[in-house]
Amino acid sequence: MSNQNQGQNQAQLAAPLDGGGEAAAQTGQTGGHAPAVEQTEQAGDQQLVNQRKADTVLLVETLADFSSDERLVTADELLAAFMERAAATPPVTVAQVRQELESLPDPRFEGPDSQTVAADMARIKAMEKAQPGSAPDPEVPGLRKTRRLLSRRQLLSSLLHPAEALAVPAEAGEPVAGLATETATETATEKAAQAAAAPRVIEREYAAALLAGLLAENEDVAVFTAWDNREYYHYKPQMSSLYARILSTGNNRMVQIASVVRESSRDYPRPVPLEIFEYPPFLFEAEALQQCLRDMAENAEYADIRFTESSVGTVYLYSAQYLDEDYAAFLAENEDVGAIASP
Repeated sequence: MSNQNQGQNQAQLAAPLDGGGEAAAQTGQTGGHAPAVEQTEQAGDQQLVNQRKADTVLLVETLADFSSDERLVTADELLAAFMERAAATPPVTVAQVRQELESLPDPRFEGPDSQTVAADMARIKAMEKAQPGSAPDPEVPGLRKTRRLLSRRQLLSSLLHPAEALAVPAEAGEPVAGLATETATETATEKAAQAAAAPRVIEREYAAALLAGLLAENEDVAVFTAWDNREYYHYKPQMSSLYARILSTGNNRMVQIASVVRESSRDYPRPVPLEIFEYPPFLFEAEALQQCLRDMAENAEYADIRFTESSVGTVYLYSAQYLDEDYAAFLAENEDVGAIASP
């Protein structure tokens, strides 16, 4: 855009305020306010992003990191990680947010890493055989990376919303076009530098309030109570709710097996192939799995967990609370043999 056009646009914007008098007309002719417009834009770029909004984004990113690593996290662990990270993260300017947004790759063209596709497919096949939706990303291998990019873009974009995200210092009013804009730019830059240099102390109450706000406003931030009455958080774009519940039983292998078998018998309904527990996220060794089943057989709490075999010898587990023996055997046979036999 030329300086003349910029000046004309500015004059048009000012007209409703000053009646479109002679000053506005002269501005349109000379384009004298164009440098002021550029300086005003520079001052805006140097404004600091609203700190609370920036901290909210950082808290989401901290949770997303745990979920990306397939780790559940308690509130204490999440807040501690966030507080340490926030204390070391300087305030950011509008320009920095825009720069990162421009540098992020377009997630539409970010395909999965070819070296991990085979491993992802093996995991997805195993998890989906037991329960649809139980794998972290059952639709497409590598989808987690795409979801993370989309999430990051959305979070950064939220920081640029003019009505909420930009913090205007109370002592400094809006810069007036053509008046002291150079000083305004310098002031914004100085304030950004001072804020970046100042050490931050993050109070736990502040962090807890941010987390409470996220739970109320962001449906991607999830919390649930596990079998041991502990609350765990996860980020849905990086970890499904069912997968999170499976991970939450990792500290009690009998509960883990029983919960998967019961949910499958109740919700789908269908039995679970025993071999599934040798795959992620369970990773049972064969002998450890057999020992766990023997322990369960001796515990009345798991009396409903039983097994059946298909005609080709594949062992399936089911819950007698939800499936009777004949129906479980029929479902196992149909899944193991019938699906293969049918064209």
